[in-house]
Amino acid sequence: MKRKSALLFLVVASLIASSPTHGQDRDRLEFELDDQFQKTHRGSDFRGSIVLLVGSDKKGVQFNQSWVEAIGERLGDHPRYSEISHLAHADLRGVPFFLKKMIRGKFPQNPDHWVLMDWKGSLSATYDFVPEASNVLVFAPDGALVHRASGQEPDDKAVAEVVAALRMLFDGSD
Repeated sequence: MKRKSALLFLVVASLIASSPTHGQDRDRLEFELDDQFQKTHRGSDFRGSIVLLVGSDKKGVQFNQSWVEAIGERLGDHPRYSEISHLAHADLRGVPFFLKKMIRGKFPQNPDHWVLMDWKGSLSATYDFVPEASNVLVFAPDGALVHRASGQEPDDKAVAEVVAALRMLFDGSD
């Protein structure tokens, strides 16, 4: 009986510790993750700027660039577009520890194109990322989450809503 109680305790403790809201505010840009160069990045590093975070798991990564391009096509001519902090995120939970070095090597080797390497899937869990899709999050300069979208190929309505959220932030932060 003691063994079952101990096992139940461990399962419950594990669920609490991995809960998306445990230790993180779901409406704020809060994270601490390394990139493929093992440089640590924190949500607080981006306070004061508008953040566009695009992330996915292994099956959704194929759609990320389409989302970034669709948003850029609609907003790229905005005079403040270059002020957006673009964050790329990779949900890598489930990758065995002994493959980490190899996986890092598959990401861009240009330091200007770093990607947040989320080995535990903590950011994905916190913001309820949709599996097998791109997840697009827009954060205000104070770190508040103002918009989210997800999907495989970007559709006009979803992209228009992301662009509207970004334009609203530009207009409100003059």
